[in-house]
Amino acid sequence: MTEPDRIVGELLQPGGYLKLVELGLEDCVEEIDAQRVLDVAGRSFHNGRFIQRMREKAATLPNVRLEQGTVTSLLEENGTIKGVSYKTKTGEELQAYAPLTVVCDGCFSNLRRSLCSPKVEVPSCFVGLILENCSLPFPNHGHVVLGDPSPILFYPISSTEVRCLVDVPGQKVPSISNGEMANYLKTVVAPQVPPELHKSFLAAVEKGSIRTMPNRSMPAAPLPTPGAILMGDAFNMRHPLTGGGMTVALSDIVVLQNLLKPLRDLNDASSLCRYLESFYTLRKPVASTINTLAGALYKVFCASPDQARKEMRQACFDYLSLGGVFSSGPVALLSGLNPRPLSLVCHFFAVAVFGVGRLLVPFPSPKRVWLGARLISGASGIIFPIIKAEGFRQMFFPATVPAYYRNPPMK
Repeated sequence: MTEPDRIVGELLQPGGYLKLVELGLEDCVEEIDAQRVLDVAGRSFHNGRFIQRMREKAATLPNVRLEQGTVTSLLEENGTIKGVSYKTKTGEELQAYAPLTVVCDGCFSNLRRSLCSPKVEVPSCFVGLILENCSLPFPNHGHVVLGDPSPILFYPISSTEVRCLVDVPGQKVPSISNGEMANYLKTVVAPQVPPELHKSFLAAVEKGSIRTMPNRSMPAAPLPTPGAILMGDAFNMRHPLTGGGMTVALSDIVVLQNLLKPLRDLNDASSLCRYLESFYTLRKPVASTINTLAGALYKVFCASPDQARKEMRQACFDYLSLGGVFSSGPVALLSGLNPRPLSLVCHFFAVAVFGVGRLLVPFPSPKRVWLGARLISGASGIIFPIIKAEGFRQMFFPATVPAYYRNPPMK
């Protein structure tokens, strides 16, 4: 129950904040020096402080008892999960039984294998620093620097601190212990940092409090199991570039809460499992939009020697710079305020068409036509595999999935 110290879970998009309000948990971002992130205000904060506030809130409820332990395994009987086996701080092995076990043991989950088909990708790692005594170019906003080889993020996590996350492609990062990481940050990353943050960035590197975290992506592939349900990063992950993880998690909690609300008895595990299959469909429009956007934007924003990819990256930046619906539309998707899959696909290909249009005006030479064709092909190659992994039917036509209409068990 000690306060976690992590470099993820620090940015709650506006759509996620609205879910927090819907759950009656908005006071959990108070008294932790959380920063408002405009336009419609999201919040950014120290993850550990937010977690502690959530725990305090849970502990005040009369029907909640918090116990600390390390879960070692799920207790299974005839294909039904009956509870968990866990170790206390003193090493004592205990069991806890329940009609429904919610499994949410995070991105490094060791319990998910029996509850889903995990296909985890690790496209990159985040290197985290905390910058002090500096002001962001645009206060109360998150910042994405289109760096080389990949993006750099900046956002406030308190009134005096700015989180910097440097994306390093691949699974292997420079060593922190032998100074390789500090050298990489000073020589490769520092020249690309905005001038307002440059001095504080170098000071943070010198201070040496450098943290790393693998960025994981995993489509939701549930194996519905009586007596248990998967939630959070144990179940579904996306690249954290867009800061959408907590928005997806809170949206999932609202969906699950609404499904459980009419139930008075959870003990018929098979009927409950069949009913909760609708959860996996009902969550799709929000979750798949945020997941697809995160994966697609990361691939677009990474530097590439391919000229077509360079054109797509620049087209994306210039498209957002047009303002109006060209800015508000993608930002509404990014923030979780308008998580509509069709809107996402329309804007994504509008960016591609915008990029092709710039190539063909004023003189469409054969070389530029070929580059435009490669741009469209590259855009399709980015977004369609992500959509396929998310599930095309559930994403765009959830009402055609039979589970969408499941009624609560009568008991």
